[in-house]
Order: sequence, then structure tokens, then C-alpha cells
Amino acid sequence: MLVKRVQHIAEELAKENYKVVVIGDTNHPEVQAVVGCADDVVVIADESDLHKLPKNARLGIVCQTTQTPEYFGRMLGAIGNSGFSEMKVINTLCREAIKRQESAVQLCRKVDVMFVLGGLESANTRKLAELCKKENKLTFHLQNWNELDINTLFGKNIAGVTAGASTPEWIIDEFVKKLEAL
Repeated sequence: MLVKRVQHIAEELAKENYKVVVIGDTNHPEVQAVVGCADDVVVIADESDLHKLPKNARLGIVCQTTQTPEYFGRMLGAIGNSGFSEMKVINTLCREAIKRQESAVQLCRKVDVMFVLGGLESANTRKLAELCKKENKLTFHLQNWNELDINTLFGKNIAGVTAGASTPEWIIDEFVKKLEAL
């Protein structure tokens, strides 16, 4: 639903003669879907991509829904310094993803060890793990219980568990039950 919204916004920006700019991971399926909605969309993953922006253009900017507000803001600042005639920004960040990220970061500050469950290729799960690792060096991104090295639990009293949006509930339940059994 959110991805369709971003695609629709990109189409509208293009119709309004804005150069459509997507802030996000070039290879992410969501970003690729948005790229397909308008002609000559520019994807900005980091500051090294700023050279792709046309000078003095009318920029219509959206963001991959699973990115953090900090990343979105940082990239908007960088784009703002690159030279444009007009910039229209639509906040397309997913509120649920942001809440999940904030909750995970709060939790990982309170635990001895943190586990982020979900696919290694999942952008939102990788982002969760990355954010948690900044706050708690003992953060581990695992796909399931079988990937857990039991040694990481020795000497730890409190473990935190979070998961990416697409992680099946049964994987989370199994992990928590087995963790509690230890």
C-alpha cells in the first residue's frame, strides 16, 4: 500500500514537471518500482550520487519508505546544497517502520544482548540491526534460532528481540520460547 502511494506521488511529480528524485537504496525493489513510474528518475543513495542531479532543476523528492528520518534529513540537506531552482519534498517514510526502529533502539539500550530477526536481504531488518548495533555492540542479525551461537548468551542476563516487518511470526515465537527456556 505504501509503495503504491510512493509510485503515485512520483507519477504526479513527473506530471507537474519535477525531476523525480528517490532517496534510498538503488537496488531495493521498492526503489526500483518507483523508478519505473516516471521517466529518468534519479536515485540518491548517498552524497556520492549528488552528481546525478541536474543543476537548477525543479526537484520532486520522495524517500524509500523504510529509511530513517535522520537519513532522509541528511540527504535532503546534501541535495539542498547541490543547486536547484525548486525543491518539493514529500515525506514518504513509513510511520510504522519508524516506530519499530525507535522501539528497537530503546530496547537495545536496556539489554545485555540484542537479536534482530529477519532476512539478511531485508532492507528494513538490516536497518533495524544497524541502528541497534550503534547503541549496543552486542547486536546480532539472525534469520532464525538455528543461526544463534549460544556462546553469545554466556554472562548475559537480559536479551532483547526485535524483528523486521516481513519476519514470520512463527520465527519470532520460536526464538523467544527457546531463548526463555535457556
